Amino acid sequence: MKRLILSIVALACFSCTSNEKWKDSSLAPQERAEALLKEMTLEEKVRQMNMTRGDKLKTDDQLDITKIKDQIGEIGLGSIHDFYPKTAKEYNVVQKNTIENSRLHIPVMLMEEMLHGYHTDGATVFPMPLAMGASWNKELLHQVGEVIGKEARVNGAHVALGPTLGIAREPRWGRVAELYSEDTHLATEMGYNLIVGMGGQNPSSPYSMIAGPKHFAVHSAPITGSNASPVLLGERTSRTDFLPVFEKAVKEGGALNLMSSYSELDGVPCTGNKWLLTDVLRKEWGFNGFTVSDLGAMRFLWNVHHYAESPRDAIKKATEAGLDMQFYDFPDSMYQATLVDLVKTGDMDVRHIDRAVKGILYTKFVLGLFEEPYVTQERIDKHYHSKANQKVAYDIAAESIVLLENDGILPLKKNQHKKIAVLGPLAAEAELGGYTHASAEGVSILEGLKKASPKTTFTYEKAANIVERGTAIQAKYLFHDNGKKGLKASFFNNMELKGDPVLEMIHDKIDFEWPWNPYPGVEDDFFSARWEGYIKTDVDVKGWLGTTSDDGSRIYINDELVLDAWNGSTPIKKVPFTFKKGKKYKLKYDYYDNQWHATASLRWSKKDNGIQNAIRLAKEAELSIIVVGENTKTVNENRDVAHLGLSGDQLEMIKAVAKVGKPYVVVLQNGRPLSTNWVSEHANALVEAWFAGEQGGYAIADMLYGEVNPSGKMPISVAKSVGQLPVYYNQKPTTIYRYVDQDDKCLYNFGYGLSYSTFEYGKPKVQVKESNGDFTVSVSIDVTNTSKVAGKETVQLYVRDMISSVTVPPLSLKSFDKKLIKAGETINYTFELDKDDLKLWNQEKQWVVEAGQFKAMVGPSSTELQSIEFELNKSYKL
Repeated sequence: MKRLILSIVALACFSCTSNEKWKDSSLAPQERAEALLKEMTLEEKVRQMNMTRGDKLKTDDQLDITKIKDQIGEIGLGSIHDFYPKTAKEYNVVQKNTIENSRLHIPVMLMEEMLHGYHTDGATVFPMPLAMGASWNKELLHQVGEVIGKEARVNGAHVALGPTLGIAREPRWGRVAELYSEDTHLATEMGYNLIVGMGGQNPSSPYSMIAGPKHFAVHSAPITGSNASPVLLGERTSRTDFLPVFEKAVKEGGALNLMSSYSELDGVPCTGNKWLLTDVLRKEWGFNGFTVSDLGAMRFLWNVHHYAESPRDAIKKATEAGLDMQFYDFPDSMYQATLVDLVKTGDMDVRHIDRAVKGILYTKFVLGLFEEPYVTQERIDKHYHSKANQKVAYDIAAESIVLLENDGILPLKKNQHKKIAVLGPLAAEAELGGYTHASAEGVSILEGLKKASPKTTFTYEKAANIVERGTAIQAKYLFHDNGKKGLKASFFNNMELKGDPVLEMIHDKIDFEWPWNPYPGVEDDFFSARWEGYIKTDVDVKGWLGTTSDDGSRIYINDELVLDAWNGSTPIKKVPFTFKKGKKYKLKYDYYDNQWHATASLRWSKKDNGIQNAIRLAKEAELSIIVVGENTKTVNENRDVAHLGLSGDQLEMIKAVAKVGKPYVVVLQNGRPLSTNWVSEHANALVEAWFAGEQGGYAIADMLYGEVNPSGKMPISVAKSVGQLPVYYNQKPTTIYRYVDQDDKCLYNFGYGLSYSTFEYGKPKVQVKESNGDFTVSVSIDVTNTSKVAGKETVQLYVRDMISSVTVPPLSLKSFDKKLIKAGETINYTFELDKDDLKLWNQEKQWVVEAGQFKAMVGPSSTELQSIEFELNKSYKL
């Protein structure tokens, strides 16, 4: 009997090994992927290269089995985006249909956004990445990654579309808040630790996932500060400054997906760049995962870059360059059919398809989807937005706060002040930053203050506007056809309002944001709309008339063009206008959508008395806390700016409150570094609190009252004006600022940040050991807390190669460490440098460490450093 059982087991194993080898979980993921690939038809392969939208599986926001089967069919599906299942059952239904109804039973991957938290209702929301970069705390970033990975995976998400691993050297760019630092080393370490925390080294766990860093590569240095503008960098700068953040994520962090960028590098679009996607990523770094285009980036090759002559040519060039999956670039069926036809006609070798699909399958095997494809509601209930997760959100917010100015007013004493005026557009609302779910909520600073000092009376006034956007013109003022309410709306499937409309309807007002196509029959992109009727008010309205749109819009009154924003997006464009009571004003509002989501709003405004109210409250209070900064209308994707000062009437309000003559503290909540020249000079204290996440209000209030000792350091330099840009700290030695109208100093330097503690640095020491073709350099320094308050201090180590075969910066960050030092305590910081820290890309295009003198510089910021030199007697190749 035993022999019979053993024979059956052996036969089963032989069958699995010979015919369905890919089902054997004991084999390596690469071997399983290769085995499965051999069993697939061409049509099944290209199906894996497609990403579909979650809303295509639903009717009226409810799963529709018919639509699920229609989308998946019998040949499976590569991935789904924008699904965000609400329950385990919802996810499991889709996964079960995918596995059971497809021939080879290949699970589908969910690829979702999670820039600073899983991007759906109820998930934990962390500070924006630039804020987290200010923490300089690698261990905390690892914890943040663990929470994001766990909350996403228990809900069925497998691959994160992030983190954003650019280098933050262009503060005008609306996505600078998504980056960790202007410095390569700091950004690399922050991103790497987040990725490892998410599960990069154990992705098959039901609590882990795979990161998909973006945007590969150099996307963060657009020449105009505008999203997707060209990047003018050479290979040396790319390799030295911009590629290392991705390299460590891939080679050590376990990142198995990379998103290609919209931009071009040295004249070649990144999404069609073989040097980037194949030569560097796969051949040099050994990448085994898969690449995906940014939304529409493959289509950019054709209709923006003019690098391809047709959609077919764009698909061919991107795939041959090394792109593996589309992201809503083209209709699903068209994309797949084109890939099949390219191979069958001989226009493209099938090996490009096989490369792409093997990476996708490999990722699915690494994730353990073939063994454990489903999720449980029990795990969701236990781990989603738990108290422990919220504690991590608080901790990272607290350590991200940077104290920029303090004349001694901080920390405040609890309950000492009877009345404090809390002023500003961000005081009573928690601005969480871009890529935050619409339903997400956070703790405002006003809420945090009330909790921190319960016996103090806090009075509040919004007082100013970040962007004076007014309000959408209400329905009661809009009419058509002899007094009928609403406006006539006509939609066209072109951007020029040409031909007959594909849809006509009545809208009560113009105030829309459509993530996809507005209505059935209207295209997702490249459509236009016209609203017609008239405006009639029951009171005199004196103020302005305006438009908000993501693409072009224009307003006609009485057949006269009064406002023209037809050339591109605008958060708000306005023109002074007066509406007389009872008078009819003929209205025509035109709009076109180029790509992505569509936004159109007809707006107006009247002046309020916010600043006067702020002055009154400031006079009645003992001191004021003023909270100003930005919101997602001014810093977000496609929200680039031409100036770096406080927008709207925020500075006007601060100056008005300052004239009251009582103490005031200014708190910044923002995504980019702001030029706060006047505030820096005049405020009693200035706090850089960033977009601080859902627990930010508590953390900021605790910092103001001394429960949190500020330990954040600036991850980015702050310019005094746009004219100073670029101002990143480690520019080449020949960079000279010789302005006749402004000095050459930054407002705040990289690495800078004050504390309630004081620290005294000893003298640095260095030890060098060279042997057996390698070396080690050890740099150490003692730091003493000379105050009566325990505090965390980040010691920063910079290095310079004194004489080199190619030019290098005068200093570059190579290591850092953040430690808690008790009052009166002395702690030693020791740093080890190796080849990667001292290498350069020489003229022969090789990584080398050149023999000679080096300078190590240690201190609390990039401008407060002690130096010590050391020498290497030999050169070393990497």
